Amino acid sequence: MTEKKVRKKAKENTGAEAAEPLFTKEQLLASGRFRGRRDMAEALLEEGQSYTVRDVEEKIKEYQKGKVR
Repeated sequence: MTEKKVRKKAKENTGAEAAEPLFTKEQLLASGRFRGRRDMAEALLEEGQSYTVRDVEEKIKEYQKGKVR
């Protein structure tokens, strides 16, 4: 099942969107999901903070949209 379908199913079952798991900077950097963007994620994330995967994806996307000076 795709992630979208899982979230939709969870929303139907609970009546509200299921809480996304939080991960530390170290956990996210160690994951394979950000392997190609590890340097960028390392620069954008703060120590001691927790993030969802969606938060990190959005931070990277916003950084990539930034203007080059």
